[in-house]
Amino acid sequence: MASTFSSRLKIELITSGEQSGSWGTTTNNNLSQSIEQAIAGVLTVATTGTGTTTLSTGNGPQAQADNQARQAGLRFTSSEATHTVQFPAVEKLYFLINGSSTCTFTLRLGASGNTTTLLPSKTLFVATDGTNWFVLETTGTTYLEKTSAYTAFAGDNLFIDTSAAAITITLPSSPSQGDTVSFIDAEGTFDTNALTVEPGSEKIMGNTAGDEMTVSTEGAGFALVYQDSDHGWRLRDK
Repeated sequence: MASTFSSRLKIELITSGEQSGSWGTTTNNNLSQSIEQAIAGVLTVATTGTGTTTLSTGNGPQAQADNQARQAGLRFTSSEATHTVQFPAVEKLYFLINGSSTCTFTLRLGASGNTTTLLPSKTLFVATDGTNWFVLETTGTTYLEKTSAYTAFAGDNLFIDTSAAAITITLPSSPSQGDTVSFIDAEGTFDTNALTVEPGSEKIMGNTAGDEMTVSTEGAGFALVYQDSDHGWRLRDK
């Protein structure tokens, strides 16, 4: 019977009685490649376009590029504003690095599973049980300057420049409790050209679902934190 492979790290599992005279080579390759990569491997994944990059999951001992998902650390790069990275829906710990100062990466489990966000220039230490992401630690505070309409991600810190025109920022769809987006009047012009915050189908401060929030106070700085479907997004001082 041929070898099988473990579900999480794709380590080669030798069937009893197989590979007589060569099992030692397979075991050494498992140790020196598969297990070593899972414990200490760091790989840069250069993404292209605004679509989805699916991490490779090759069976058995492989070069890093042929089993990207097995690596302990992954550094993503992009020249785009957004990109999605698809991870296998299995249990794993990852240390993730955003090597781009402009791209927000959406990290998705499987083809349509749970997602989390890796903001520009940030790092994440995360765990997944194959169904959900659990963010154990995030480092760095990154502020993005916006001069036109934008759909925010949970964790965004935004400098809003309305010196040329009013701007609408749309809050994240399908938010989770504790998701936060912060806003700062970058040029002190909210009183001239207001900021509009669009909540989608959610509420802001318990108001009617879908009602926009208009901010016209010069120099305003504040954050919105999502509570639940009854209360929606709640205002918090910046």
